[in-house]
Amino acid sequence: MSDDPVGNGPGLDRAWSDLRRNGYALIDEEAIGLPPKFRANFHQTYFNDFTIRHDEGDWPVDRKRARDVIRYWWRDDDLKLREHDTITITDRADIEGPREHRRVEILRDHEARRMVSTFLRLVPADRRESEGTFGVNLFRTFTNVVTKPHHDNEPFVILYVLDRVGGGAESYLYRPEDAPEEVPADGKPVGNPVLWHQLEPGQILIFDDKSFLHGATRLVPPPGQSARRDVVVCTVDDPRTYLATKA
Repeated sequence: MSDDPVGNGPGLDRAWSDLRRNGYALIDEEAIGLPPKFRANFHQTYFNDFTIRHDEGDWPVDRKRARDVIRYWWRDDDLKLREHDTITITDRADIEGPREHRRVEILRDHEARRMVSTFLRLVPADRRESEGTFGVNLFRTFTNVVTKPHHDNEPFVILYVLDRVGGGAESYLYRPEDAPEEVPADGKPVGNPVLWHQLEPGQILIFDDKSFLHGATRLVPPPGQSARRDVVVCTVDDPRTYLATKA
């Protein structure tokens, strides 16, 4: 039996077309078939102090997070999923050595499993591996989102914003030859970005990581309040994780 309960709706067709043509696609949860209450339920279930935490040595220093890694197999259009053996991150984001963040076993949750299946379907069929790994990272940030334009060194990255308080946190994509070393602290566009867009809750951005340096500007708190951004960042086939599955 397939682990994939969703079909190829018009939103997926548009995402594939945009991804092939532009290297990225900006879509929303409804267009790709996520249920109307999915975001609110997922946010309430996972973005709380029982699930996400700040880990020593992680950056930014006020970021909270949790993580899962899932194995997948495509057989024609049939998709199967299971939890991967490990969620270890090694030598990522300018932080040396292996790291273990809090694990959330996403596949235990039927609706979260549907999210994974839907997001894996965002990758066009001709770009899919027959088997691989899918990282699910839950991030809550309050100030800096990232430090500079960067690659994640994975074939595809998917951003899904669940909630935001305040402004800023504008996502950007630059061609590698056009990217500045850093984005100004005022968060205003510089140079020639391919995309500069503040993702609203419910919006999803998928892009070909090799084609772009990406990041997001600093959060801007509303008057008298603290800023916050809750986002799911998914990565397809981290080479180090993926190759370990083939060993």
